[in-house]
Amino acid sequence: MNISSVRTNINTTNSINHTTQTEKSVTTETETIIQNKNGWVSEVDKQIQALDDKYRKINEQNKRFKNPEQHIFDKYKNPNSPYFRHDLTEIEREASRSAELSWLTNGCAGRYDLRDSLFRKDSLIHGGVEVAERKAFNRQKVNDQFQQLLDKFQVSIPDGMKLAFTIDPNSYKLTVSGTDDNELIKRLEEALNTANNAKELFVHIIQSRSHDSTQFTPQKYDKYNLVRVIKNVTGYDLKNLEVVDGKFVTEDGTDVFDIYKRTIRENPYVTKDDYGVMTAHYGAQLYALAKSGFDSIPDLILSIGYENGSLQDIGQKDSYGTGKTNWIDEWKASVASL
Repeated sequence: MNISSVRTNINTTNSINHTTQTEKSVTTETETIIQNKNGWVSEVDKQIQALDDKYRKINEQNKRFKNPEQHIFDKYKNPNSPYFRHDLTEIEREASRSAELSWLTNGCAGRYDLRDSLFRKDSLIHGGVEVAERKAFNRQKVNDQFQQLLDKFQVSIPDGMKLAFTIDPNSYKLTVSGTDDNELIKRLEEALNTANNAKELFVHIIQSRSHDSTQFTPQKYDKYNLVRVIKNVTGYDLKNLEVVDGKFVTEDGTDVFDIYKRTIRENPYVTKDDYGVMTAHYGAQLYALAKSGFDSIPDLILSIGYENGSLQDIGQKDSYGTGKTNWIDEWKASVASL
């Protein structure tokens, strides 16, 4: 099971308020204008809808059997069964089995395998082009939202000025560099640190990364994700907790992982199997970080550039900034010729 696919309904007990007194003097209303998701309806979205329609109907058929789970097993794992799907490949059988079990257990699919038999004619390389197109689409939307935010705070960036915006993953505080104009820096930081704008921009940088990004390492990303998950579930920030006997503990000496497990266990949306996978996955990461020390792995501090009205990617070959996406068109044309 992919950890990111688990659906939970846990409210964060600690929220971050980025509004400062300076910001309040500028506007009495804070608003998150930058959005990391911008309504892209992709072919993958259409495929997922098609799979939802397919497996919703199959789920109703499965539930007519006395033992639906056994019926699903027979279809995809028992060659001696009259229901066994000999017409499918092994990969397709596993894709269907996983989807049907998820629908039977949860009434939906946590995620699908797009190698499903429904899409036998589709190519994975076409999917790669679409991912790039979605990233470029989101970049243009975020560029527009960024400009809306500047207009709202009446901030103007001179043409030709190259800036960098750097965001701390723990506080989501954004800092500006690239100019000696301290007044411009101050006004930009005031604008971008309102509401959740800096956090949304941080997530946009993550979603825009390429495999060769120098800003990311698996260790940095795992640490960021662990800190985020523990804080969302327990309300505690690992950065502020003391390590005692190889455990992150709260001010009263409670192991924060015990709080995490209890909260997850009490969540009606987390199945028994999900609980086992989640606690094993994050428990191992949590104790490893406690043993080595919170600062043993650098924080996932991310930056993105800005020039002439567009955000520009830093530290990677693939670029999604305005005027720098010709490579996507060339790739799409080469795929179409196959």
